[in-house]
Amino acid sequence: MRILFMFIALAALLWAGAASNDGLSDVVTWDPYSLTVNGSRVFVFSGEFHYQRMPVPEMWLDIFQKFRANGFNAISVYFFWSYHSPAKGVYDFETSGKNIQRLLDYAKEAGLWVIARAGPYCNAETNGGGLALWGSDGSLGSLRTSDETYHQAWLPWIANIGGILAKNEITKCGPIILNQVENELQETTHTAKNTLVLYMEQLEAAFRAAGITVPFTHNEKGERSMSWSTDYQDVGGAVNVYGLDSYPGGLSCTNPNTGFTVVRNYFQWFSNYSYTQPSFFPEFEGGYFTPWGGSFYDDCSAEHDPAFADVYYKNNIGQRATMQSLYMAWGGTNWGHSAAPVVYSSYDYSAPLRETRQIQDKLYQTKLIGLFTRVSTDLMKTYMVGNGTGYATSTAAWTWEIRNPDTNAGFYVVQQATTSSRASVTFSANLNTSQGLITVPNINLNGRQSKILVTDYVLGGHTLLYSSADILIYGTFDVDVLVLYLKEGQAGQFALKTASASTHTVYGTTEATVSSSSNITTVVYTQGAGKTILKFDGLLIYLLDQPSAWNFWAPPTTTNPNVKPNEQTFILGPYLVRSASISHGVVHISGDNNNSTTIEVYTGESEIQTIDWNGIRLDAVKTPYGSVTAQIPGSEDRAIFLPSLTNWRSADSLPEKLFSYDDSKWTVCNKSTPSSPVAPLTKPVLFSSDYDYYVGTKVYRGYFDGTAFTSVNLTCSGGLAFGWSAWLNGVLVGGHVGTASLPTTNAVLSLPLSSLQATNNLLTVVVDYHGHDETSTAKGVENPRGILGASLIPPTNSSSTSFKLWKIQGNAGGSANIDPVRGPMNEGGLYGERVGWHLPSFTPDSTFDHSSPLTGLNSPGIRFYVTTFHLNFDSDLDVPLGIELSAPAGTVARVMIWVNGYQYGKFVPHIGPQTRFPVPPGVINNRGLNTVALSLWAMNEGGAKLDSVKLISYGAYQTDFQFNGDWSYLQPGWDESRLDYT
Repeated sequence: MRILFMFIALAALLWAGAASNDGLSDVVTWDPYSLTVNGSRVFVFSGEFHYQRMPVPEMWLDIFQKFRANGFNAISVYFFWSYHSPAKGVYDFETSGKNIQRLLDYAKEAGLWVIARAGPYCNAETNGGGLALWGSDGSLGSLRTSDETYHQAWLPWIANIGGILAKNEITKCGPIILNQVENELQETTHTAKNTLVLYMEQLEAAFRAAGITVPFTHNEKGERSMSWSTDYQDVGGAVNVYGLDSYPGGLSCTNPNTGFTVVRNYFQWFSNYSYTQPSFFPEFEGGYFTPWGGSFYDDCSAEHDPAFADVYYKNNIGQRATMQSLYMAWGGTNWGHSAAPVVYSSYDYSAPLRETRQIQDKLYQTKLIGLFTRVSTDLMKTYMVGNGTGYATSTAAWTWEIRNPDTNAGFYVVQQATTSSRASVTFSANLNTSQGLITVPNINLNGRQSKILVTDYVLGGHTLLYSSADILIYGTFDVDVLVLYLKEGQAGQFALKTASASTHTVYGTTEATVSSSSNITTVVYTQGAGKTILKFDGLLIYLLDQPSAWNFWAPPTTTNPNVKPNEQTFILGPYLVRSASISHGVVHISGDNNNSTTIEVYTGESEIQTIDWNGIRLDAVKTPYGSVTAQIPGSEDRAIFLPSLTNWRSADSLPEKLFSYDDSKWTVCNKSTPSSPVAPLTKPVLFSSDYDYYVGTKVYRGYFDGTAFTSVNLTCSGGLAFGWSAWLNGVLVGGHVGTASLPTTNAVLSLPLSSLQATNNLLTVVVDYHGHDETSTAKGVENPRGILGASLIPPTNSSSTSFKLWKIQGNAGGSANIDPVRGPMNEGGLYGERVGWHLPSFTPDSTFDHSSPLTGLNSPGIRFYVTTFHLNFDSDLDVPLGIELSAPAGTVARVMIWVNGYQYGKFVPHIGPQTRFPVPPGVINNRGLNTVALSLWAMNEGGAKLDSVKLISYGAYQTDFQFNGDWSYLQPGWDESRLDYT
């Protein structure tokens, strides 16, 4: 096997004679080992981020700073056509959460490169997969093909978004280093005239015409096909840097013992299909989504396990990956109607950074790997030496050996042969070093643990001959500083290429045995709790247990994503460190902290007298090994007052069920032929998109004459877990309460004779909406929503539905996007939404009573509830907030939540799973007045009510980040123009 690997390595060396570029610029180049940016090899450690899922631009910077602090040097970003184009020919790239330039400026400010992914199709569990929803009427043509109708539809999008991206490329001092073309488009036929090949060529030409000069990438949809690589059957449409998406976890929210089986053929896959390019994972599992009716993210313990990062991400490194983007790094919220039907309001994704913007242990463990890749320059050029169980004295241990051909530095990724095992395995490993083969004993792997052992690893002016402890990071200061970590109780051993250890000193509880022989100093130790420091001449070594390592930070002193070992400050202790700088004997540190703790700072500068933590000046206490310490505050003693949500005002939000309601301004459904590729079941066409109502609930009013009808046959579609209800002359006649597995439902509803009248019978149908489909479902975004067919039984004749008129009402203004700040997917067609009861500054009038959602409805219907509350958090606190709802067992209802005009949650108690809904600063005012509105749709005869509606806090952190700004620009209020949409 090793002979084969050596052959592959030799082939890679031959291919790597010179770096490749796209012929337009040499700022970003590549070879079989890595990407090179501005002349330096880089390990791209990226995280997926979707700005659409956070409508507050200021919070983008908060998230980006957390990414950077936790070892990421790049973000991967989808740009959703649907979010920026509410109507054909209309684009918004500037308003609030759609300000792309601000997004890219924040990324650059935070020190992150950007991998741009502008589609036009994105998938991403977002509404319609990111395709323009105005095309949901079928006008987009044949999706994701070279069809000219589709070509002309997406071309202006690429021209517009591409122009902005081109101005922000790294070639123009911007952050964008790569541009992805389309998304997981499988090349099923390798012929030059295939429609997919032509489609990719159309897209690439359009991006280049827009000014894009950075290399193109694409993401293979798992190991399902071989697509768009110049190294495999390139008949056209290939990109510069091939990528492979992988979601190998196989985890279960109900059985934590499943999954954790790594994929071990990545190296071979890349060797077969992209051997002239670096191994790149454009999407690697950072978590996974859960569907309607499934488990909520908080219940998926396996997905939150820090061992996931430890095992899977190190496994990628062992197979020579030098480009990796975690999907998702932060998931966010499917606020409004931005979700595809496969997901609910939360898009937490069990990502390393929670929906609430909170760091979990999984992110801390990810950080350890990211910081290691930051400084391990020899890792960026390696070949595969071998792999298997033959490196260790136990066949329960599996090893990947990769090696730098220039320096001979070696990296041994050790993992259990059965990576899902929870057993503890101890073994010796045979490591090839410049001093020959060395057997290192007492290497321990706990269940679901992995380590990266190194040989001939250069750190500043020193070299590790080998180490069986993981390297977290190293830095070059006045001395070299190395940071190693193990789990408490595990044995570690490392050797330095240095002549003498006679001057070493130990500070801490870990006992270490140091010996020297033949210009090699060997250290053997068992990791104790907390930190221990070994001080040698010119070298300082931190030995950290895992929890201490998680609270270790290395803020760069540069905004360049490519951070050098001498461009860092080392800090130990806080929950988060955002940045650090030094001036006039003061080290200024910006960060967040929940519990008061000791902060330790190593700068390499002896004159440090003061630590400035978030503007608080603290006397620095010097340690004997050159760092300084101080006590920093947390938030544990702060008073966080959350008011009860009371003083509700309430009004009926379904006046449309009554004949007396005036629908003269409504849209008449008068089309006989749809643009949709899906045929209507009856005519006229009742598809909502045919009448420019794309998102949210739709309300229909159908008129007919006569008392001879016994029932009505209705088929409605709104996406998975949607529901609908129908009223005859104000009386509920039924509907479908919804199920997590059906996007379309049918019912034949009996019409009570007592409710029929001779003329002008009114059938009011309310159809819920959970998004348009991604292309993985039949016709994708072009699958119609609303009523697909409606006919009375018995029919008056075989060609008639017996309805004489249908009208439809949807979100206020339809495609006009009358609220550009919140954007085109925030609202639906409920009466209370259309007239703006959910907006700040709306004042309930005398038609509103004082009932509460805890009282609810005692009969079927839809009701709106509105209240206000004040918050007054200290200005130096970040308090992630949410709203929690509960309902009595058996409740069949649909609830939407608005906070200051933003629809921030859908609660469907009979389907689930979500009951807690995070709301970020900027949507909610941490200091000031807030408006909350609820819609309660009772679907059964008994009505519905809630048990509780309350504010919740997920935590509190002392910080200097500005979470308490003036958010008024994000919260436009009510005005009388809303009354035009009754």
